[in-house]
Amino acid sequence: MKLLLLLISLVTFTQVNAQSNLAALKPNERTNGFTAQSVYLNDAGQPMGARFIHDRTGFIFDLLQIESVPQTFIYVNTLPVSDMGEPHTQEHLLITKGNKGRQINTRQGMSLAFSNAFTSQLFTAYHFNTAAGGEVFYGLFENYMDALLHPDYTDEEVSREVRNWGVAEDNATKKLRLEEKGSVYNEMKVAMNNSFRVAQDQMSDLLYGANNPLSYNAGGSTEGI
Repeated sequence: MKLLLLLISLVTFTQVNAQSNLAALKPNERTNGFTAQSVYLNDAGQPMGARFIHDRTGFIFDLLQIESVPQTFIYVNTLPVSDMGEPHTQEHLLITKGNKGRQINTRQGMSLAFSNAFTSQLFTAYHFNTAAGGEVFYGLFENYMDALLHPDYTDEEVSREVRNWGVAEDNATKKLRLEEKGSVYNEMKVAMNNSFRVAQDQMSDLLYGANNPLSYNAGGSTEGI
């Protein structure tokens, strides 16, 4: 799976003047294991960012200087291989489960950070920003990358997050009953009750045919889960 950093937007991304460094950047120039592919200009024709390709892995790094809080948008290609919702499941697990996922959530609260994640048909995205400045951002960014690349969630956490059986009590009769539960299952159960979502799935099957990444349900169908 090829991890792409689509966008990193920082108030200050270097301790020296960024614009002068970018202005001096030459095509195909190599630095710190990356090769410069292009320089991005603002409306005044001044350099404001650049695209770098990691020489060893092909990792794409887009760096932009924007007057905003430090923020990042990370996405990874996640082609679905069935209707079981593997990409969607992984999204939930990586940033919420295991010691590393829980550490991210705890640290975000102390870092004045806002974050979100979503699963698209062919990729999964994670993004966050913080009003606490560059130093705090980099620490949180390191935690994110560690959790995404080296997760430590357990099989039991997978079961509880995706789908499992629970015991519930009927409020009227007080009788106990078994019910299906799990964050991913419950989320997709609601989504698949939407007639537009059902129509979209059927259209994808007609357009792309069976066993195509574009026809599978990346979020997971209730039957598949």
